[in-house]
Amino acid sequence: MGTAGERRRCEPFAAHADPSAHAASYLRRLAVRGGSAATRRAYTSDLAQLFDWLSARGLTVDDLDRRTIRAYTADLGRRGYAATTLARKLSTLRGFCRDLAEHGVLSADPTRELPGPRRRRRLPRVLSVTDVAALFDAAGGTEPLALRDRLALELLYGCGLRSQELVGLRIDEVRLGEAQLVVRGKGRKTRVVPLGEEAGAALRRYLARGRGALVGARQAPVPPSIRTAGEPRDAPRDKVPSGFQGRLGDQPLLVSRSGRSLLTSDVRRLLLKYCRLAGIEPASPHMLRHAYATHMLERGADLRAIQELLGHASVSTTQVYTHVSGAHLRRVYDLHHPRA
Repeated sequence: MGTAGERRRCEPFAAHADPSAHAASYLRRLAVRGGSAATRRAYTSDLAQLFDWLSARGLTVDDLDRRTIRAYTADLGRRGYAATTLARKLSTLRGFCRDLAEHGVLSADPTRELPGPRRRRRLPRVLSVTDVAALFDAAGGTEPLALRDRLALELLYGCGLRSQELVGLRIDEVRLGEAQLVVRGKGRKTRVVPLGEEAGAALRRYLARGRGALVGARQAPVPPSIRTAGEPRDAPRDKVPSGFQGRLGDQPLLVSRSGRSLLTSDVRRLLLKYCRLAGIEPASPHMLRHAYATHMLERGADLRAIQELLGHASVSTTQVYTHVSGAHLRRVYDLHHPRA
C-alpha cells in the first residue's frame, strides 16, 4: 500500500483522473523548477494536443506505453513540423511521462529510450557593426518613448540580454553606481552583467526624462545608490521617479505608453520599427544578442567569458559564435601559429 507520504505524493495523479489535472500538476512542478511562462504556455499546448490524440483513439493517460508513444511520435513526424517545434513537442512528452512515472501513474517511463529528431544547427544571422550603428542613429529621439526605445536597444546589444530578460528587468536590479545589471535568466538563474557607458547614459536619460512621464510619476533626485561610479557626492544629479526611493522590486524598468510592463512582442515591434528607419534588413531582438557576442569575440574576448555574460549553462551553446566569427579565428591563427 505504501507509506502515507507515498500516498500523498501520488494523490495528484489518481488513476483515470482528468488528464488536465495531470497536466496542471506537472506544469506547477515545472514552474517551481524555474520553467518560464513562455515554456509553460508551449507545453500546455503540446499536452492538449497529446490528450486530443489519445481521446480520438479511446485512450487515456494510463495507456501511455512504448507502443502508444511510438505511434504518437510517428504521427507528429508526419505533420511536417519544423525540427525545433518537433524537438519541443518531444521534450514536452518526455518531461510529462517522466513526471507520471515518478508520481506512480505509470509503472515506467515509456519515453526513456525515445530518440530525438536530428536537428540541423543553423548559424544565426548577425548584424554588422555598421548596421548596429545605423540602428542606434535611427533611435536618437528625445521624447519619453524614444528614450525608452533607445535604452531597450542599448540593453539588448550592450548587455546581451534576451528579450524576456529585458522586459523582466526591475528598477532595483539596476546598479548604475557599479555600472552593472542584475539579470534573471532562464531557469531563474541570476547573473550580473556590465553596463557599458552608452547603455548607462541611455539609462540615465530615460530615468530622468522618460519613465516618469510614461508612468505619470513625480520627479525626484537620483538616490545615492544609482549614482554613476566616481561621481562626487555634491555633483548635480538627474531626476528620476520618486518611486526609486522605496522598495521597487515589483516595478518594471521599461514601461509602455500607459505605464504597464512591456511584452516581448512590444520589443520585437520597436526593433522592426527602427530597422525600417535605419534602412537595414528586419532583425529580431535575439540578433542583437548574437551581435553582442560575435562582436566581442571578433575583438579578442574569451569564449568562457562570453558564456558567463550570456548566461549559457554550457560553453557548447556559446561555441556557435566560433562558426559565425570565422574571419576572426583566421586572423588569430595567422597571428599566433608558427606555421601559419
